[in-house]
Amino acid sequence: MKTITWAIGSNKDLDQLFNKLREQQYNRQDHRLWNNYSTDFLQYVIACTICYDDLDNPVMCSTISSRDCWPNRAFRILNRLWKPDQRIKFPRVMSASFGYSAISQIDWLKNNTDCELYFISRQTPNWEKFVILEFKRQFKIEWSSTTNKYLTCPNECDDSCWQTILYQGNSQLLELWKHRP
Repeated sequence: MKTITWAIGSNKDLDQLFNKLREQQYNRQDHRLWNNYSTDFLQYVIACTICYDDLDNPVMCSTISSRDCWPNRAFRILNRLWKPDQRIKFPRVMSASFGYSAISQIDWLKNNTDCELYFISRQTPNWEKFVILEFKRQFKIEWSSTTNKYLTCPNECDDSCWQTILYQGNSQLLELWKHRP
């Protein structure tokens, strides 16, 4: 298994493959979040990730994003995540590709940005404990959590913009971020 993370626009071949896979995901309108994979989200992307299996087939895609409604030097990893050929709604074990994608993105942020905090967020409830336990068990990575919900997109009136997060880094930045219990 290999995972590649690159700055969007820095590798034409990877950009084209990522966009082809993104279009396929966008065209699968059976998923409740299919519209999240339109080209609109790319304006916030600073890097893309593709994780490949041992036969060099893409098995997971995701991005690193930055938005004005987050504190400076805070980045969302595993954003717009999808598996091109797998549709497991509620996995019982975290896939290796999920962990390797996160590790690749964390390393990329450390080597290419002035990142002080990175986070994973989801709108759905009750995912945090599973992710914390699986990252610790499989990858020896520890995440911090909070009971607050944080503004992840600029529309404060949209409940889907308020999400729970797991994070690593400077927790003082959380105080600069709009949040609610």
